[in-house]
Amino acid sequence: MEAKITLSVRVELAKAVRVRYRNAGVDAKHKILAEFVAVSGYHPKSAIRILNQDDDVPRPPTTPRKRSRLYDEAARQALIVMWEASDRVCGKRLKPLLRILLPSLERHQHLKLDEAIRTKVLAMSAATIDRLLREPRAATGVKKLRRVVPEIRRRIPVRTSADWHEPPPGSMEMDLVATAARRTAAAMSTVWC
Repeated sequence: MEAKITLSVRVELAKAVRVRYRNAGVDAKHKILAEFVAVSGYHPKSAIRILNQDDDVPRPPTTPRKRSRLYDEAARQALIVMWEASDRVCGKRLKPLLRILLPSLERHQHLKLDEAIRTKVLAMSAATIDRLLREPRAATGVKKLRRVVPEIRRRIPVRTSADWHEPPPGSMEMDLVATAARRTAAAMSTVWC
């Protein structure tokens, strides 16, 4: 089993090999690269990139990208009002309802929005609606109930389209209960006569 080297050791190894790799010819570069890949465990393309990068150029610190919020609190509050009015449906079902619900709520003076907020609310995707409603949905304390399947339905196997392999095409099934009952009645009538 190979012992894995740490990241700090990989960085030191790259610094040590980098100068030799840059000054080498084509054949020597192949050998140096093969040795570096074997020792460090890097993929060859990644090793080439590491060995070719400048040593003295400091890399900028990685900071998470800060995106400005597209939907402000006013748009979120308007969305919550429409979500409540639509009986708390999910984002996929609320999205098409917004075009109908928003004019209706404004007409009945339950909601009054600026044109900018109105445009933002109508432009929201279903995923954004669900994301903005995550906190109010959690605050309701209502969790989805599991569907209860009656015992009798659990015992009876349900056949799906994948289970319909028999009978083969062209065969026929017939219920002969009525015919058998007539034969039994006919046989009994001959006995009693």
